[in-house]
Amino acid sequence: MTRILGLLALIATAAVLGGCAHPISLSPNLGNLTASSGGAKVDKAVGLLIPASEIVREVTSGGGGGDSVRYQPYRDLEAGLYLAVGEAFTKVTRVSGPSDPKISAEGLNYVLTPMLTTISSSPSMFTWPPTQFSVEIKAFIDDAGGKRVAQVDVRGEGRAEFDEFKSDTSLSARRAAEDALKKFVLALKELRTKLR
Repeated sequence: MTRILGLLALIATAAVLGGCAHPISLSPNLGNLTASSGGAKVDKAVGLLIPASEIVREVTSGGGGGDSVRYQPYRDLEAGLYLAVGEAFTKVTRVSGPSDPKISAEGLNYVLTPMLTTISSSPSMFTWPPTQFSVEIKAFIDDAGGKRVAQVDVRGEGRAEFDEFKSDTSLSARRAAEDALKKFVLALKELRTKLR
């Protein structure tokens, strides 16, 4: 009975809010990233470059019931990206751009610039949270002089059904972000021989 009442409440909400862009968050459980990374780090110092304009950029993508969801992927994943790079390399520092004085002052070997792409959807006609979500991380790695030395591409997937997301409407997004970041750490560590 409780499940039916919950479904009816969500249907009523969808009817009232049809066509809305509902706010969600991609922020993953950071503890799960450190628990699963394992292995030796690449002995290099890396600057993480996320432009300020990307941190505040809002994205809208598909949900269910004809609605959409909105979020700020770089803001939500900034801490996770920093942690992931720190799990793969011995030192990570935030930098503001390719000419940031910290690059030479701190002896950074590389500058890593991530690009995020997200896709979400749901076949549901009655509930707005996305049941399927994907996060792609494409990272460009340049040496201190600005020459491209490597590129990493990973894609994380997250799924959630009604019984799971009725109390956490961001669940599929957070699962996708966590999956992408775990794969990102492993892909960066695989560059060990290339980034000597």
